[in-house]
Amino acid sequence: MEKEQQPRKALRLQPPPPRRDPWLVQIHGKKEEIQTFFSVSEGRYHVKSIPEMRGKRICATYQGWLVLKNLYSSADCILFNPVSLQKFEFPSWETTPYHICLLTSPPEQPNCTILLIGNKRIIGKYYTIEGFKVSFTFWHPKNDNWIRKEINFREKKINAATCFNGKIYMLDSLQNLLLLELEPEFGIRDVGVRMLREGADKEVIGFKSTLIESDGELFAVLGLCHPDFDQIFDFEIYRLNLDEKVWEIVENTGDRVFFVGSDSCAWCWGSEAGIKGNTIYFAYENDRCLYEFDVEEKSITVTSPFPNVKNNWDYTARWALLALV
Repeated sequence: MEKEQQPRKALRLQPPPPRRDPWLVQIHGKKEEIQTFFSVSEGRYHVKSIPEMRGKRICATYQGWLVLKNLYSSADCILFNPVSLQKFEFPSWETTPYHICLLTSPPEQPNCTILLIGNKRIIGKYYTIEGFKVSFTFWHPKNDNWIRKEINFREKKINAATCFNGKIYMLDSLQNLLLLELEPEFGIRDVGVRMLREGADKEVIGFKSTLIESDGELFAVLGLCHPDFDQIFDFEIYRLNLDEKVWEIVENTGDRVFFVGSDSCAWCWGSEAGIKGNTIYFAYENDRCLYEFDVEEKSITVTSPFPNVKNNWDYTARWALLALV
């Protein structure tokens, strides 16, 4: 009996095989020592306990690499590739609050950078919000420590960021596209691209904005939220046209499938993954459900991908696309 259990135990320590679609990963357990990987194309989950991922939070992903931060010790932060099992340590960011974490490239590339973006409200008289102090904290393998910059913005904050064509683009709360330059001199430049939403619903109070690079193109995926509760009821999709400096509305994504989370995203070709194209899969923070949005029908289907996860205060799952090798 024990001999039969050994292969199963060894398999539990290994990541699931890479797929064309990303894995939705939930870390849970009494000490966050368990990882459950859910596959949309398979429609099933795999329970793992990979040593390097135990007790850690997935903060960002890029081409199979995960930015992992220890939940209990600020000294244990690593870049980890679950497929190759390579890992790199980097300095902790214990005192650095952030809303966005971005990995710009794999660690073996010279321009690899981990970027943390934090939005802090500037409170004025009578407790009114006068703007936002946005912090940019970044680390490069050639640096021993993190570098931190702060900029005051009036009436806006940073809602999304991604790496596109080797550059860092950001979307602010007024839907302006910004270009962030870290080296040789830190600076932010307005690209001059506006997102004109004709006939916008006045009852929509906010967006859950995501920037996604897909096959050499940049997309903005906006989740429209109800005024009475912070949940998405519709999506708007835009494609960037840098030559014309406009966001073009996308009514149909074709074979593309987008995956959007609270602080992670991915995409794939539906035909390669064996799932329906023209679809957006999304998940909320502190929510155990997975939502499927049909772009053509504008309908939402709800499933429960993690029936094995017991009640917990944190249900945050992350999309992770394990690199195919």
